[in-house]
Amino acid sequence: MPWRRRSSVFALSAGVAWLAGCAYVRAPKPPTLGILVQIPQVVAVERGNDLVIDFLLPAATTDKAVLKKPVAIDLRAGPAGPNWEAAARRIEAPASAPGWVRVQVPAAPWVGQSIELRVRAAGKRRFSQWSDAVRFKVVPPLAKPALKVEPVPEGVRLSWSASAAAEYRVYRLAPLELKPSLIASVKSPEYIDNQTQYGRTYVYSVQAFVASGTSEAESEASEATSITPADIFPPAVPGGLATVAGVSSIEVSWNPDTETDLRGYYLYRSVDGGPFERVGELLATPAYSDRAIADGKHYRYQVSAVDQSGNESARSPIVEMVAQ
Repeated sequence: MPWRRRSSVFALSAGVAWLAGCAYVRAPKPPTLGILVQIPQVVAVERGNDLVIDFLLPAATTDKAVLKKPVAIDLRAGPAGPNWEAAARRIEAPASAPGWVRVQVPAAPWVGQSIELRVRAAGKRRFSQWSDAVRFKVVPPLAKPALKVEPVPEGVRLSWSASAAAEYRVYRLAPLELKPSLIASVKSPEYIDNQTQYGRTYVYSVQAFVASGTSEAESEASEATSITPADIFPPAVPGGLATVAGVSSIEVSWNPDTETDLRGYYLYRSVDGGPFERVGELLATPAYSDRAIADGKHYRYQVSAVDQSGNESARSPIVEMVAQ
């Protein structure tokens, strides 16, 4: 066989072998039924006048196919019982893509009722199983708290209007924070935040809530209220003021003040019933030796405390002595 003819035969054989390899067909996959897996998480709360329902739509089907298009949603709420599905009221929920979905509807149709809430979704034609139920009693709407904030010596005092049988969550946005954080849950309509600093701005809000079944009812959060506390509070009045006769002096002493921001003390003196006048400058220690006296004269003393911001306390009770 000539060389040219032999090369053609080899090329033809190789081409046939290649085409034979490309013609291999794998077994076809059965079409997906498009049944979504059960919705794994449902959260429902009564907030103000509405029911707020959040749930997670899965992207996977029972045969492990992935759905990315919007799916139909069947959301219902009604009294618990064997006929729940037929008796439950449908809640309008538009088709949504996989991921978190929020639905908000008026709570009025269910006020006073103990209800179960479930949701399911359909990928193509058939619905998934119902989600686990969220059970709670729908109560009359809780009033939105009216919040008041004011500085007090301990920090910032919050007070607000009360709702019957409710508890309260206190939220605070502090400097350098991006969102408010929950700082307390309390049962009375007041709270003192003692974790503040003078000169820094804080924003507060309060929300009432009542636990019910596996959910709760919440009020709308109060209006956000800001405050920049300043030190306007004087120290405590010094106690234990006493006088003792010394050598050509009257020795005056009192109990030391325990304020953390104490700066010192002012001593005041009255001679023979005259007006009280401050003696010297600010005293760093709780004692003073008064040597500007004359025998037979009547001396009266008072003392006050001063803090680092210059706030001065009221004066102590008067003590008196006649110089000898």
